[in-house]
Amino acid sequence: MARLAQLFAYHYPPSNASAAARLSRFARYLPEHGYRCRVVACRVPDSGSSREVVYVGLGDSVGLWKLAWWVAKGVQRLAPYNDRLDWIPAAIYAAIQQQDRERASAVLSSSPPLATHLAAAWVSSRYRLPWVADFQDPLADNPFRERLWGQLYDRLMEHWIFGRAAVVLANTEPVAERWRSRYPFWAAKFRVLPNGFDPAEPPIRPAPQRDPRLIVHAGSLYGHRRPTQFMRVWHYLASHGWVRPGEWQAAFVGPASDHPFRDCARECSELQRAGLVILEQGSKPKAVLRDWIQRASALLLLDLVGRDESLQIPAKLFDYVRSGIPIVAWSPLGSPTRSILERSGVPCLLVDPREPVESVAVRLGNFLVNIPEPSPPGSWFLETFDGRRQVAQLANVLDVLLERGHALE
Repeated sequence: MARLAQLFAYHYPPSNASAAARLSRFARYLPEHGYRCRVVACRVPDSGSSREVVYVGLGDSVGLWKLAWWVAKGVQRLAPYNDRLDWIPAAIYAAIQQQDRERASAVLSSSPPLATHLAAAWVSSRYRLPWVADFQDPLADNPFRERLWGQLYDRLMEHWIFGRAAVVLANTEPVAERWRSRYPFWAAKFRVLPNGFDPAEPPIRPAPQRDPRLIVHAGSLYGHRRPTQFMRVWHYLASHGWVRPGEWQAAFVGPASDHPFRDCARECSELQRAGLVILEQGSKPKAVLRDWIQRASALLLLDLVGRDESLQIPAKLFDYVRSGIPIVAWSPLGSPTRSILERSGVPCLLVDPREPVESVAVRLGNFLVNIPEPSPPGSWFLETFDGRRQVAQLANVLDVLLERGHALE
């Protein structure tokens, strides 16, 4: 008989947030390994609850849980980041109702946001269930969480969660190594389950090329993922005749926060007037982003710009690589992003963010003059990041936990 796994996922389809895709793959493929999945997620437009997935809004609770919501709202106002703490009471209330109908065998939560882990911790403790905490982004050492007292907050939350979860998943080895170094007494808890792609979703196929040719950034710009260095290089190429109107355009498609063009406003304005840059800002449906990728002659990937290291991998990398379209990537030396791109089999131009503008411009100009043809990724990439294979690893983790009869320490 199939076991039942209780999943907490703030972001879940039909949400097109990048965090939703990973949990969607978990729920799709765990049943192949004997685990039915039951999900509590945040309500979004066009979401509809079913027996398998319950979508709850912030105030969807009654009685004492309604009071808890008001308390959580107050705590959220004091917290350094919007970790959706006010969603926790509704999520727990929904899970209790689900547990009353049928008891789960294990709990699995995935962040961001942090609220999913705190809700899962309560359910795990209340029902004595083994809990797997999946971190799509770390708390401490996260370049997008750098507020002064937020660092203490993140360390305290990290320690509290790690102490209670049976297994903690990182999606890159450098993150797991940081955890093992910081908490050697919990080293056995830390596992790596990379991000990846859903093999059931067809890869994007390049469209026939036409002028002007496009170099496309498809997705969000925020924090240290800024286009400043690229814009300066693109401006240099334009002013020296390497790229001309009608021949090339750089397109940025998707939401932008934290004023990502602030430090290159002059270059951006001049390039827009010349018809060499397109800004299609705002949230876009996934189909729109796929269409822009399909039309591209090259794809732009911005890992972390202005920092000497990067521990995470931009989620768009997997769609980019599967398309086979040449990739221009800004990423620090030794980063997980670089490691994947170097082994992917797809044509790439890799740029160290510390490299001078003139040097990058010459390399990028030569790359675009003789732009490689699209080339499908190699077997290493397709096997390593196949989401179906990865979920088999997760199922093995759950099997071991349940066979041991794991209980909270």
